[in-house]
Amino acid sequence: MKKGEVICSPKYQFPDGGVSDKYLINLNDPAPGEPYLVVLVTSKEKPYRIKIPGCHSTRGYYVIPKSVDFFYADFTWVLFHTLREVTLKDELTESFKGNFITKALLKETTLRAIINCFKNSRYITKYHESLLK
Repeated sequence: MKKGEVICSPKYQFPDGGVSDKYLINLNDPAPGEPYLVVLVTSKEKPYRIKIPGCHSTRGYYVIPKSVDFFYADFTWVLFHTLREVTLKDELTESFKGNFITKALLKETTLRAIINCFKNSRYITKYHESLLK
């Protein structure tokens, strides 16, 4: 996986055991032995999600408007609370099974804005911040 890749996971498994078709964004280029940091994105509207493009770090997400980079829903929310560490072994296994399919590469400006927003959210740890070079 490359930093900024948008990945389709047709069989994404949630912590509660549920499985769904989801999109993920890889936020880093890890050094050997370090994990990838991926977050889920959703276009599913919720009453509490703001429909204003940009950073909403206090709410825990970044909003991408329609037709920016890869996304074509009116709004796509990058959800910081869904941060997941993925090892190289996991990434290779999921790719081999056809469960990590690269769909796009975000523009550097979009990726940098997402990462900066994430760094200002309550969902980041010092360790995860150290992996976002």
